[in-house]
Amino acid sequence: MYIDNFYLPKSLTQLAEALGKKDGDTYIVAGGTDLVIHFSKNCIYDYKLIDITHIKELKAIEEMQYEVIIGACVTMTEIENSPVIDKYIPALKTAAYKLGSQQIRNRATIGGNISNSSQSADTLPVLFAYGAEVEIINSKGQKRIDKVENVVIGLEKNNLQKDEAITRIIITKCSSISAFAKVGSRTSVTISKVNCCVKADANIDGKISNAVVYIGAVGAKPIKAELVGGALIDKNLKTISISEIKEQIQNQIEAAIPSRSSKYYKKEASVGIIEEALNNLKLAR
Repeated sequence: MYIDNFYLPKSLTQLAEALGKKDGDTYIVAGGTDLVIHFSKNCIYDYKLIDITHIKELKAIEEMQYEVIIGACVTMTEIENSPVIDKYIPALKTAAYKLGSQQIRNRATIGGNISNSSQSADTLPVLFAYGAEVEIINSKGQKRIDKVENVVIGLEKNNLQKDEAITRIIITKCSSISAFAKVGSRTSVTISKVNCCVKADANIDGKISNAVVYIGAVGAKPIKAELVGGALIDKNLKTISISEIKEQIQNQIEAAIPSRSSKYYKKEASVGIIEEALNNLKLAR
């Protein structure tokens, strides 16, 4: 459906047709929480919109045999309340819950959080840690799969072509436990100054055999904290103290942003949020 400068596709076929008409003044909108700010900040008043919120396939969370599929238009509130997300991707549930106010979570979508590619986006460290992929459709109706980590460039830039849109997020099921933590300028409804996801495998005695850590808002996009992940291997989740890995956390931030004055704050903040994430992992066991 097309009305003046407003496209309202109700199927993926209609979405492909709308993408074929997309130009530099056309924007894809779902929740609009980031887009409205973008318009205001850049004084954009003349634009066209493709509203993708009426496409059924983009609004569901599906549990498949080996994967969890999340539609691009699924809101943060829906992610927060999903038993499937809670079971297989617990850190994503927490990240969704900590994103903005209730009103924002009711509107903001996971596809928008990815495509906006803010350096402080709360879902990105989790999606990176889980190796999440996105399904992308173009104006010819062709679909391709790419890793979220590849699509996100950061600083509100992505690698999507002009005639492409994200349709679904694909996450492989696993038995890992995970936790998300963040710190901002306020205790609630805050944009992350630093955030993180810790994903780990631990045996029944608590010994960690594998760990993946991503830290966000210290670069253009979340960084893989390999020094921290490596330091967690063979530690006991039940008894680990943050003092055991504090040096590796601070070295990781130093390596990521060696010349930025904010590194001193972010070093201490990263220690705090990783400690919080580890404490939450202990509770998850």
